[in-house]
Amino acid sequence: MLSSVFIVLVIVLVAAAVCWLQGIAVNRLLLRCQIIDSPNQRSSHTRPTVRGGGIAIITTVVGMGLWLICRSERQPLLVAGLCTLALAVVSFIDDLKSIGAAIRLGCHFLAAVVVLITLGISSITVGFSPDAGMLVPAIASGVLGCLWVVGYTNAFNFMDGINGIAAGQAAVTGLGMALLTALTVGEFNLPPVLLSFAIAGAALGFLPYNFPSARMFMGDVGSAPLGFLLGFLVIWLAKTAGFWLLIPLALLHANFVLDTAITLLRRVARGDQWHEAHREHFYQRLVRSGKSHAFVTGWELGLQGLVLGLMLLYLQASVPVRVGLIVLVILIWLSFFAFCEISFRRHNNRQPAVVQSHACM
Repeated sequence: MLSSVFIVLVIVLVAAAVCWLQGIAVNRLLLRCQIIDSPNQRSSHTRPTVRGGGIAIITTVVGMGLWLICRSERQPLLVAGLCTLALAVVSFIDDLKSIGAAIRLGCHFLAAVVVLITLGISSITVGFSPDAGMLVPAIASGVLGCLWVVGYTNAFNFMDGINGIAAGQAAVTGLGMALLTALTVGEFNLPPVLLSFAIAGAALGFLPYNFPSARMFMGDVGSAPLGFLLGFLVIWLAKTAGFWLLIPLALLHANFVLDTAITLLRRVARGDQWHEAHREHFYQRLVRSGKSHAFVTGWELGLQGLVLGLMLLYLQASVPVRVGLIVLVILIWLSFFAFCEISFRRHNNRQPAVVQSHACM
């Protein structure tokens, strides 16, 4: 056990150090190439900032994956790494020049199908415990798995809108998913567990460039492949430890999934173009209400840490308590979204009064 913990610490620290060091070179290269994100009416930043720093994260994670392949010779690692690199290339092109939602989604679906076939699609049993659950046929599990991976790839991409939120999410969920799985199976030295720790380390190494102030944005080249890997790892880790673990693993991503889903439904109901850039996510509305990026990201990560603690408790709880914990996690995020919405509306309601008082002066 001690040797496994030591390996985990080495992986996290090496990934963080490598990503941070690569970030120096990536930042200089992007500046030289003038790959700059200039603010517009849909932006949450106010000054031109280098975009594409996610290259450092992806190359670090893929490099760590190659090292794991040498140690474990696992085919899913190789295929997932190749798909991640392919998505990074497509996403970097999208950073430079928009390539359209249909092409992006097509690439996401293709990558999801490839990794799920490599992992092996079969009927699964999903429930609150290893002993009981609902049987999901192979076709249905394949379709749902594909939708999950593609959906989370895009959700993670959409949620990368303020300083530190995406890298922080990757760090906490990477660490959390690895811990949940390792504690369940009693083994840290497993390929998907070590890959999750590597993602957490790389994200931590990128954070100094993006939080609390941003010298460099992750960009689509980082957020889309990172979301893809995290979504795929939910399924791979659940298959490794038992699909009853699928629920707590997925709940670690509830904030990004719920925020994206509710925002998407609201925009579709209004007749907006759902795939266009906007500032309607709950975390963005809280920033627009006058809160700083550090405040909003801090709350997101603090609540995410609380959710991780609840999911660790989930492992040892009885079935009724597990159901209660699921409800509690959802209520935590819905309450936070309500706070964001109320703050935003109060801020907007105060604006006319301020304008009117200035006019009277």
